[in-house]
Amino acid sequence: MDHRQQPVSAAAAAHPVLDADIAILDLSLRTTNVLRLNKLHTVRDLTRLPARKLFVLSRLGRNSLREIVESVNRKGLRLAD
Repeated sequence: MDHRQQPVSAAAAAHPVLDADIAILDLSLRTTNVLRLNKLHTVRDLTRLPARKLFVLSRLGRNSLREIVESVNRKGLRLAD
């Protein structure tokens, strides 16, 4: 999965937490492990993907997706469209 080449808007690119580890999102251990197994290590990696692409990741269910969306939103960000 090569998610690093998708464009990011200038406003989103300047957000201070984008290059932070996903640990700052305070996700459950299970959700964090699934993201890391899929090579999603930073908030930027995560926000470059739309919810529909995250949902198809192995072992990532509806509750985990909801947890990700809510946590990303709390940081003032959103997933890609």
